[in-house]
Amino acid sequence: MSRPAFVQPRAGTVSQVNKAARRLAQLRIELLSGAEFGPEKGRQAIADMGLVEGWRDMHAGPLRATSANLRHYIRPHSATSSANVSVTQRLKKFSTILDKLNRYPTMQLSRMEDVGGVRAILPSQDTADEVTRRLRKNWTVHRYRDYVRDPKPSGYRALHLIVVKKGVKIELQIRTALQDLWANQVELDSRYLHVDFKSGKGSELVHAYYLAMSEFFAMREASEEPPEKFMVDLTSRYRLAKPYLTSSQTRSDDGR
Repeated sequence: MSRPAFVQPRAGTVSQVNKAARRLAQLRIELLSGAEFGPEKGRQAIADMGLVEGWRDMHAGPLRATSANLRHYIRPHSATSSANVSVTQRLKKFSTILDKLNRYPTMQLSRMEDVGGVRAILPSQDTADEVTRRLRKNWTVHRYRDYVRDPKPSGYRALHLIVVKKGVKIELQIRTALQDLWANQVELDSRYLHVDFKSGKGSELVHAYYLAMSEFFAMREASEEPPEKFMVDLTSRYRLAKPYLTSSQTRSDDGR
């Protein structure tokens, strides 16, 4: 379910927004299963969409401010580095919000901390650490997670900050180019092959390969030469994962 263009955002209480989002998340499941609904349910859905869209729009201004302020912090590195340094921003899509609520049935929209997200790509881990240190010193940081020294089980690596800007929470991801390459490839594979690898679904052989590639990139960024045994293992994991990354068989393994 995506928001129709004619739906107008409107304000509501936190309780109203949470209930509206939960009804829409349930309705999305029903529609994907082929269910139909009558005029009364349709009117309720339109009203709920307005409330959720109003909540989403509330993050737009703080998101722009966070992005602009972050550019100030990375500008010196942009001037001195020949590598690609960038800042991008995104407001979470309406349908993606509902999908996340369905993945986490106890979550409330008002507690979702990544409705607005900013991502910075920096030339090295040292630079990422320095920028993060300054942000933590000068910004209002609600939460900080270091997925570089303590990667996620999937192999995902980055620095995450939940910052408070103009009263709302914005997620900030700080990555190196190789960390971004890894994360984007997992997302691209998920989209192209219709398997949500990003959320841990699909063949375990694919996830074993992703994990090894994450370790390989980390070694390269640290200017470490991967051991021969590791490279043999990486090659083996790629061969085992390749059929699931290149054929329609992947679709049938979505729930594995």
